[in-house]
Amino acid sequence: MTEPSDAKNQGMAKAQKQRDAGRKTSRGLISLPFIGRRKRHFPNKHCPRVVLLQGPVGSFFRRAQDYLNANGFDAWRICFNAGDRLYARSEKTMHFSGAPESWRNWFNGLLRENGFDAVVLFGAERIVHRIAIECCEQAGVPVVCLEEGYIRPGYVTMELGGNNWRSPIAGQLPPPDFNAPRHAGPKAVPAPGSFSAMAWAAVKYFTVRALISTPGERKLFHKQKRTPISEGFYWFKNYYRKFAHVGRNYRISERLLEHHDKRFFIVPLQVHDDTQLGRAANSWNNQKLILKTIVSFARNAPEDYQLVFKIHPMERGHTRDWNFVRQVSALNDVKDRVHVLDGGSLSLLTRHSAGMITINSTSGLSALHHGVPLAVMGKALYRHPDLAFCVERGMDLDRFWTCGFVAPEEVRHRYLSWIHHQCLVGGDFYAKDGMEAAIQALKGRLEMALKAKEDAERTSGDVVTAAFGQQRQINEK
Repeated sequence: MTEPSDAKNQGMAKAQKQRDAGRKTSRGLISLPFIGRRKRHFPNKHCPRVVLLQGPVGSFFRRAQDYLNANGFDAWRICFNAGDRLYARSEKTMHFSGAPESWRNWFNGLLRENGFDAVVLFGAERIVHRIAIECCEQAGVPVVCLEEGYIRPGYVTMELGGNNWRSPIAGQLPPPDFNAPRHAGPKAVPAPGSFSAMAWAAVKYFTVRALISTPGERKLFHKQKRTPISEGFYWFKNYYRKFAHVGRNYRISERLLEHHDKRFFIVPLQVHDDTQLGRAANSWNNQKLILKTIVSFARNAPEDYQLVFKIHPMERGHTRDWNFVRQVSALNDVKDRVHVLDGGSLSLLTRHSAGMITINSTSGLSALHHGVPLAVMGKALYRHPDLAFCVERGMDLDRFWTCGFVAPEEVRHRYLSWIHHQCLVGGDFYAKDGMEAAIQALKGRLEMALKAKEDAERTSGDVVTAAFGQQRQINEK
């Protein structure tokens, strides 16, 4: 009689060890076998359940999760690397590492088995987010996508389903019933110190991510995998050039404004590993844009016009684009007419320019605001023939220098008001006051998304009920 009892006790002890191991797994990396134990991990649902994926660098998603949990939501978080964990709570947090297809299977199971009502993410083009959006579309789960504000400072972007070229209103004009004065947009929220807060958070995030993340987590990094030493070197160069080039930038800008007002074209270059420069770029990148623009300018622009390339402030220490600009300019005999800036006000230059050429930078909205000709090469939020000169092939750019197309003022202002109303909320992702405003706006966006989902399900249910009723009547006859 003692042997069966001992075996039973050993079996119970073994089961208890397995349960304890399961609990430890829920706090660490969650592997695919965890899918079968989700029902034990998640409590009963008493309110809308939301999951947050990767957010902006810093504490924004941690604060947002706390606020949502305190205000009628059951908010969870998924971390993908050590940088995410640095800014995450230990409670209601899951962890994933692995290949993209493993993530697809894991996330599909998470959505379908655990009653998640909505997903929040930052940057629709990150690989984990592209896959998550596809899974949500199949499961009928709304996705609130966040991005840096299309118009800055004081605003952030919050849309359903995607941002930029993935925005639900990309390439569209306002509907006929949109009335700009009646649909007042959100007010900007001042956020002093936002850039310095973002820079410090980015240093900590990417340093921790590079040093501590596991090999499995590195498969889903959304930025180039540079070492902390090389990244630190590039940012040291960025700050050195920021101050060392102040005088040169000022002199070039002053000469352009005084002697070439409305007789220079501006080309804002984008961050080379920006996720917008992927499929949305239509195969364009900074180097190809520089080459094609200079060659076309040399052959087709009026001889007394200038060309100005503006390097992105985040790219100042990472790029050698100005060397490439000088080489291509010299080969095309326009070296004295082509300039490079890595500082100064892009808005001021745009206002006094003869036009702007961009791949798909949100700076194109500044060109629309100031009423200057705009050429867009890639897929962009504002790519529409009634708003911009849309380049289909490289040779199309040859006509831009003299076409002078500008959308009518009423069309431009109405479109920008629509963007304010549809896509933007007041706030910031890095400065404290701005974060509070953005988090409250996020709660409102989630409530709107869930209400729209309920209305759609109710309408769908009514249609199905009516169809069954019709069929019943047919059967009775």
